[in-house]
Amino acid sequence: MQPFLSKKSNLKLKVFGWYQIVGGIAGLLLTFYLLAGTNLLTGLIVILFLIASGLYSFSIYCGKLLLTDKYRKGLNLSILNQSLQTVSITLFGYGYMYVAGLMFFAGIKAEHGVKFTFDFELTSSWHLLFNSGESTMEFAINFVAIYLIYFADKLISTTKKEQAAYKDALLSEDQLVQE
Repeated sequence: MQPFLSKKSNLKLKVFGWYQIVGGIAGLLLTFYLLAGTNLLTGLIVILFLIASGLYSFSIYCGKLLLTDKYRKGLNLSILNQSLQTVSITLFGYGYMYVAGLMFFAGIKAEHGVKFTFDFELTSSWHLLFNSGESTMEFAINFVAIYLIYFADKLISTTKKEQAAYKDALLSEDQLVQE
């Protein structure tokens, strides 16, 4: 806990940190489960699993930083982590989706006509498609990730203000002692 931050800000950092750690761990477990069920391991499949593992490890790292005195770096990296989770796209056999934690996607899907899609899940998920042969076109936005970007940005502003107020209070206290 940072002594110059309010209890509320410290709690937000802890909750957000643990959210990313738990989401990352769930994603790694999912990735290892999928890897264990894969019969044919090619170089491309190994690369895709390494990418997924790297993304989930990054989420854990971001969460860990939020629980330390490096929380500011953690918030900035968390914005990047959440930005990577904002979209899901599939186009001409190529696709990308990464979620470490909760997701609420809203989007459009064109397969045999166009339809609106909504997807809500309480666990980490990913798909990386590379020349899969699918003719589906899909684009969706993860509103949980967008909110968490906003949340992290607001927390950056709040912690800067609280740290500045703490420093000002220390300076005022030093001036009183010197007089």
